[in-house]
Amino acid sequence: MVGATLLLPGPALDGASLYQLMRDQRATAAIGVPTVWLMLQQYVQTQSLQPRKDLGLRRILIGGSAVPRTVVETFDNQFGAHVLHAWGMTETSPIGTLSIPLRKHAQDTKEQRIALQSKQGRVPFGVSLKITDNNGVTLPHDGVNAGLLWVRGHWIAAAYFGGDSRSILDANGWFDTGDIATIDPDGYIQITDRAKDVIKSGGEWISSIDLENAAVGHVAVAEAAAIGLPHPVWQERPLL
Repeated sequence: MVGATLLLPGPALDGASLYQLMRDQRATAAIGVPTVWLMLQQYVQTQSLQPRKDLGLRRILIGGSAVPRTVVETFDNQFGAHVLHAWGMTETSPIGTLSIPLRKHAQDTKEQRIALQSKQGRVPFGVSLKITDNNGVTLPHDGVNAGLLWVRGHWIAAAYFGGDSRSILDANGWFDTGDIATIDPDGYIQITDRAKDVIKSGGEWISSIDLENAAVGHVAVAEAAAIGLPHPVWQERPLL
């Protein structure tokens, strides 16, 4: 509709193939999950390339899972590309949030801007979010308390096709996303884990995503996964 070239790499998602496609076709915007961008950035680093010079990338839309802060920083510093973080699910049709800055953020330092881009963002009109504890008690939007993330809205799925026709919403129309998140006072959410992946240790919730992103931030680490192992005293302890 806008006259732009649409580039579909298919199965060729390795760093070398993506770099060549973006370079030859002068791609200005790209959409993908963090794993794809990690492979591209690792290729750039191992080949000592100059993406800011070779490519025309201006915007990177990332969804599917939480993006490591280092990925945002690398796109900003080496590619000259702005990362737009998003969150959604099939059940949210699919957009739930976009990390669009507010007017107040125009004066942010680079450090503050990168931190904001690492969050999944705010809801568009028509979507509401809340976080609760395991007992269903709503938690404050202070950017600190993490809880179960619930979503409600006009285009949030109410049942599954081919299912038993029972509603997947609670009595007040809220859908349990299965994610653990914080919501700050400005409404920006940050996914800290999937409920099934969070490591529960001594009464504390440890984010597997935070551990993984911290590890991936090290120059010698390409990929990382954190899991919880049973512990006789602390219930679970993390293994990276």
